[in-house]
Amino acid sequence: MIIHTLIYRFAETVDNRQREQFFQELKDIAVDSGLVTHFGYGPHHWLPVDEHAKGTTANAVAQFACPDLETLREFSELPHVHAFISRWRTRIQYDAAYANHEELLGLSPANQGAVMHHTEHTVTVNAPAATVWDVIVDVQGYARIFPPTREVVILEESPEHQICRLTVDVNGEVQSWVSRRDIDTTRRTIAYRQLENAPLMGYMGGEWRALPIDEKTTQLVLTHDFKPRDPVDGKVAGKFTYEQADELIKAAVERNSVADLGAVKTEAENRTVGTTPHTAPEPGA
Repeated sequence: MIIHTLIYRFAETVDNRQREQFFQELKDIAVDSGLVTHFGYGPHHWLPVDEHAKGTTANAVAQFACPDLETLREFSELPHVHAFISRWRTRIQYDAAYANHEELLGLSPANQGAVMHHTEHTVTVNAPAATVWDVIVDVQGYARIFPPTREVVILEESPEHQICRLTVDVNGEVQSWVSRRDIDTTRRTIAYRQLENAPLMGYMGGEWRALPIDEKTTQLVLTHDFKPRDPVDGKVAGKFTYEQADELIKAAVERNSVADLGAVKTEAENRTVGTTPHTAPEPGA
C-alpha cells in the first residue's frame, strides 16, 4: 500500500468554508476514481515551536492510500485531477508539498487489505436494448419489480441524472440511503454511487450497461465498486469486524447481482412478448 501525504498552507484570505469545499471536492475525486482506498483530511495541530519554525508549516493535511505506486500514478494522471488543481489555483492562494511512501507505522494492520473491490456480472437478455434500457432507467419502477424495495423517492432529476432515496428491506431490516445515477442515454449506461451510504458501506458505486448484440438481443452488465466503512472502536456499524463486514458485503453483492440481472431480464423479456412482469429481489441502485 502506498500513502500519499499532502501538506497544505492556505493563505489567511482562505476561510474555513473554502477549505472545506476544497477538501470535499478532492475527496469526491479520489473516492469516485475507484483507485483510492482511503481518504482523510484535517487541520495541522500547532505546537508553540511552530511559530519560530523555518520553512513552511502546514495549517492543513490530507492523506490517501492506493494499493500500489502504479495505481497512484494512474490517479495522478487523471484529467479531472489536473482540472481540480488548475481551478482552485485560480480561486485561492496556497502552498502544497507532498510525499509518496509506504505505510510506515503499522498502526492498522487489519486495514492493510482494505482495498476497493470490483465485480462484474452479466446476462444475455432476449429483448431489444431499448426495452432493457427502459427497465433499468426507471428507478421508481424498482419498487414494483423488486420486492425488497419499499419506496424510491426522486429528490433531484434531469435528463442526465437522478438523485433518489431508496428504502429497502435488507435481511429483515429496513434501511435507507441516497444514490446518484448519472445517465448516458446514447451509450445506455447508468453510473451509480451512494451519496449517503448504507450502514456497512464505506463506498458503493458501479454501472448498469445495456449493450446491443443485435436488434433482438442485449448483453446486460452490472458492475460494483465497493468497500466497507472504516471500523470505529474495532467495529463496523457497531456490530462487525472489518473482515466480517467485508465478507458480508461481498456475499450480498454476488447474491444480489445474479438476482438483479435475472429480474431485469425477466421484466424486459415479458415486455417484449407482452406478458405480466415477474418480481424478484432488488437491484444495486
